[in-house]
Amino acid sequence: MIIGTVVNASGLPQARLMAASVKRIMPETTIVVCLVERYPVEPLPDIDWIFTAKDISAYIGFHDFEGYMFKFNSLQCATAMKGQLLSYLLKAFPEEEQIVYLDPEMVAFKPFSEIWAMLTYYDVVLTPHHLEPSDPWDCSREIGTLQDGTFNSALVGVRNSDEGRHFADWWVKMTSGDFYGQPKGLYIDQPYLNFVPTFYHTGILHHPGYNLAFWNLHERCRELYWVEDQYYLTDWTLLHCVNFNNTAGLLDSCMNAFIPDNWVYAQMWKNYKQDLEALLPWHSPFSWSYDFFYSGEKISDETRLRYREAKKNRSMDVNPFTLSNESHF
Repeated sequence: MIIGTVVNASGLPQARLMAASVKRIMPETTIVVCLVERYPVEPLPDIDWIFTAKDISAYIGFHDFEGYMFKFNSLQCATAMKGQLLSYLLKAFPEEEQIVYLDPEMVAFKPFSEIWAMLTYYDVVLTPHHLEPSDPWDCSREIGTLQDGTFNSALVGVRNSDEGRHFADWWVKMTSGDFYGQPKGLYIDQPYLNFVPTFYHTGILHHPGYNLAFWNLHERCRELYWVEDQYYLTDWTLLHCVNFNNTAGLLDSCMNAFIPDNWVYAQMWKNYKQDLEALLPWHSPFSWSYDFFYSGEKISDETRLRYREAKKNRSMDVNPFTLSNESHF
């Protein structure tokens, strides 16, 4: 199995923790990182391959890489590159039958047995944001999920089949940002996953032990326990992986709101932060290299939006990074 992730330089510590956890549990797994930066980095422990986003785009024959990167901020670009990474892995490693995308904030605790089994039959495996409905008076999460997408793109499995490769290529095209009506939220890749069970032979992973995260901490099936040196959820379900995404402090706030007395989760989160802090001295703080014109001028959000809108109406041969915020598109 290959596990791939997408990250910029500032997220390499998280990617290292994810890779180390996978290698402890599944040592035969190959870890591939797509680095969304202009320049490569030195090899890192537990990571088998590190490719730049430009290398991956060139391999799969994706045209106008600079124009593609210019349209997105760092978070949007990381989400848009997930499809490109999957497409690359499926083509570059034809002998590998099972490919899994994991976000860098994920940590593995048990082998991904259920995913392996599903990928022997299904071409795509998706994880839902929610496994239990909320009460009608408390449905704000479901309303938010309607915008962000029913399925979470932090964990996506793909079989190396004709249909699996077709899915990855389709996802690349849908997240390109080159047409009107694109999703407006932060996660531009996720809403398109709503269509995947209809378009492709898709398995939906209903196991609560995968992708435990801030958006599902309230679910009764995901209450966390520590018994005999193992993590368990409700009904003695083994915990396989946790998503420590804390965007805008949402993990901290959801812990306080839904599981304020669960010392097991609190200790697990504390351990993760300590492990992450120990890696920070090895990785200096980085500004995202695609946040700047070649001149060094910072690209404004307004300039990105103007360029994105202009590209929907006409093709542009100029490399936008050679221009400035004063340029007309």
